[in-house]
Amino acid sequence: MNSCADIPGAVKKRTKIKAFTQSLICINVLLLGAPALAAESLEQVWSIALQRNHMLAASQQKEQSAQHQLASAQANYLPRLSLESGYMRTESEPAAKVNIPALPMLKGTTLPFAQESSYFGGLSVSAPLYTSGKISSGVEAAQAQSEATLARTQLTRSDLKLAIAQSYIAVLRAEHAVNVSNSHIAAVSKHVDDVQALFDKGYAARHDLLATQVAMANARQLGLQANNALELARAALNRWLGREYERAVEIQDIAGFNKEAVMADLPALLQSANNDRKELQELSSQSLAYKKQAHSVAAGHMPQIGVTAGYSKLENRYLAEDKGWYVGVVMKWDLFDGGLIRHQASQLSANAQAINEMEADTRERISLQVRQSWLTQQETRARMQLVEKAVEQAEETLSLARERYRSGLAPNSDVLDAETRRLQALSNRDNALYDHEFARLQLLHAAGKL
Repeated sequence: MNSCADIPGAVKKRTKIKAFTQSLICINVLLLGAPALAAESLEQVWSIALQRNHMLAASQQKEQSAQHQLASAQANYLPRLSLESGYMRTESEPAAKVNIPALPMLKGTTLPFAQESSYFGGLSVSAPLYTSGKISSGVEAAQAQSEATLARTQLTRSDLKLAIAQSYIAVLRAEHAVNVSNSHIAAVSKHVDDVQALFDKGYAARHDLLATQVAMANARQLGLQANNALELARAALNRWLGREYERAVEIQDIAGFNKEAVMADLPALLQSANNDRKELQELSSQSLAYKKQAHSVAAGHMPQIGVTAGYSKLENRYLAEDKGWYVGVVMKWDLFDGGLIRHQASQLSANAQAINEMEADTRERISLQVRQSWLTQQETRARMQLVEKAVEQAEETLSLARERYRSGLAPNSDVLDAETRRLQALSNRDNALYDHEFARLQLLHAAGKL
């Protein structure tokens, strides 16, 4: 039996516990239920986040760069029009010595053939006729590189969508964790009231009261941790959205028991990944680009033929005609360069082979990733069939333990253990729900469908 002097202190302590519990629950309700923003779906969050993401914007700029590179390579097919003009002045008029044996009297005489100062200018056009595949291979290399940058942009978008979805689900998971912690605090608080009432009447031992008070303190710690985790998750999602970290977050729940699996056929998933994964497309295009660059460089050992035409004028009073049209065909053939072109082509071919090896390794890694994601989804689906039943059983166990304790048929530890099991069952349920949703998105990503 406790003394009368202990009763006011116990009542005061119990009042403080109830006040703290109510205030914590009110804070959680304000955090979770404030209608500051319309609830946003995952698709809306994706749209907003991707529009302002710097990594995706950088990838898109590289894609634009590759398009300009392709246009530059294609421009080599087109004629080039050039305008040339200038002014030249010499120290004296250029002249030639006259030495004609039949006319010895002219020996030593000089005849000027150009002015000491003159203007010249001309307009010319040139175009390639045959380059041994140098231009065409260069264009094909630029086209392959453009396709590689496009695949990289799509890969970046897919990776970002998975990362954003993970942050989105983290907020939902944290919100449910706060709800579970509130439920746990309320349940322990109710048991504290029961034990206190029995203790006040002399039917409960002080050990029981202390044990429930410790459980209450632990429950309050879990509540604080859950709220902090929620704020951290919301700040992370706001970072994706480009918003202030402290801004309220209101999103739609995506968890559901009746959603079908992405695909149940593992071979079909593996085939989809081989066809649609952007990493493979990027590496394949990069390998092709290196091969075509090697062909373009190697073509430098072959003849290069072009045509040129134009109109020129040279100011020279000694010429009968100082202006006129011209046309010609030009061939260039580098017969020996010390092995420069051969080594350059070999370097590019080696790079292409290195990319092929990377592609083979990536293909194996993707196959493992698909299998792991598929197995994870199967495991989460199986868990979902068990967690709801476990929650029902935990709730019923807690109710029975409380009744037995009030009747003096069970110890206080049975109630606390039953509440711990209920808390674990609720946490397992929420984790199974959101593990399943994230596993579904991971499987879409692994199959190249996200």
